[in-house]
Amino acid sequence: MDRPLGPKSVFITGATGCIGGALTARLASRGSRVVALVRDERRASHLAGLPGVTLVAGDLAARDRISAAMRGSEVVYHLAAKVHAPPGEPEGEFTRVNLDGTRHVIEAAVENQVNSFVFFSTVAVYPESDRPLDESDTPAPTTSYGASKLAAERLVLSRAAAGGVRAAVLRLPAVYGTRDRGNIGKLVRSITRGRFFLIGDSANVKSLVAVENVVDAALLVAGDERARGQVYIVCDERGYTLAEIVEAVNTVLGLRRRTPRLPYGPAVWLGRGADVLSALTGLNLPISESRVYKLTATTLYSAAKIQRELGFTPRVSLREGLVKIIGEIKAGGPELGSGRGFKG
Repeated sequence: MDRPLGPKSVFITGATGCIGGALTARLASRGSRVVALVRDERRASHLAGLPGVTLVAGDLAARDRISAAMRGSEVVYHLAAKVHAPPGEPEGEFTRVNLDGTRHVIEAAVENQVNSFVFFSTVAVYPESDRPLDESDTPAPTTSYGASKLAAERLVLSRAAAGGVRAAVLRLPAVYGTRDRGNIGKLVRSITRGRFFLIGDSANVKSLVAVENVVDAALLVAGDERARGQVYIVCDERGYTLAEIVEAVNTVLGLRRRTPRLPYGPAVWLGRGADVLSALTGLNLPISESRVYKLTATTLYSAAKIQRELGFTPRVSLREGLVKIIGEIKAGGPELGSGRGFKG
């Protein structure tokens, strides 16, 4: 599956993130020439020394700059997105970045007649459900983030089809790996600091995906004509209970202490009390009612479609991915999060 593709000219947005950094490094190791659009070159120091990688400062609003930097590229990987909105920030920022910004990138791709366009989306386009979801389920996002990404998916596929560009969409659950500033990185950090507790029986199941598995899938769909116009969920071979995830983190950390538990009902009331206190003081506390719900929810998805149609096989396990995250923490790597635990 991960066979050498030969030198290609590639354009990437969001290269400083967990997925973008891993994808850029993999492409560089395979002889690709990579142009990476970054907002802040100071955050891209880990990419600057990679062979064949050129950093271009800019953001998704700079359509002409994007088009010029993309010139000559054969493949475009669009990862840059707004995932979280700080308190008080307009919800419209999700549309501005995730939809309008994506419009600039796909229009530049059509203008430059690239061969392939891979758009990285999210399982947040789906509603909450206790059963496994796949691509046959109707998207119904419940957040501004999910709605903006779904709109961007549809824009990419329609504009690419009209412009003769092969495009595919990857919908991802929580991603873990080196330079992880997301849910799993925060969970690991909070366990490391002794600030995490389980709620209820923690038997709820969550789909996750190792960053190496995401990179494998991205390279696969970029080079396969069968992926044209398709949407694929990418996740690990199976879901994990929250208790299993926490146990795996403790094992890799070498911790023998028992993770504290709090019954579900008291946890909800504690979260509501914290919400009131946050509203009165402006403090961002480590627990809230919504965080309790997200921590205890089942979020399970199936990657059967990409496995069946393209032969994709997730090759990195949860334990292997955790070893890399924890090794980075112990080595004093980048700050991985606020230590507030799992969010989705």
